[in-house]
Amino acid sequence: MSRPTLKIIRHDDRAPPGNITFRVWNPITGCYEAMPTLGVGLSRLDELVERVRMMWKQHDPARASLKDAPEPTNDDDPEWAELRVSRGKRVYGTRNFDQWEWRQARGRAAAVQTICNEVGYVPT
Repeated sequence: MSRPTLKIIRHDDRAPPGNITFRVWNPITGCYEAMPTLGVGLSRLDELVERVRMMWKQHDPARASLKDAPEPTNDDDPEWAELRVSRGKRVYGTRNFDQWEWRQARGRAAAVQTICNEVGYVPT
C-alpha cells in the first residue's frame, strides 16, 4: 500500500523537551526521517501523501518500489504511537506500543490527538 506515517516516540531516559521525538516514514526512500516538531512532521506527511497519490494517479512505474512502514518489534522504543494516511480518501489509522494493529481514526484531528495522548505529548 505504501502509506506514509508519523511516529511519536517518548524516551524516558531523556529530559524534556528532548524526551519526545518525531519521525515520518517516507515510502519513497523506505526510511524514517527525523522531524523537529509535530507540525513539521504533519506537513511532511501531507507532502508525502500527495506525492504517493500522484504516483498512483499517473501510473508511475516507481510505485512498485514504494514501501510501507516496518512492523514494530519488541526491541522498539518503549513508548511510541504512530498514525498513517491511506491515499485517496485520506483514511487515518493509528497504532501504538500497546496495540500494534492499526485502528481507524475519525479523521486527522482525532488521529493526531490519539497518538499524542498515547505517549503523553501535549502539543503547544
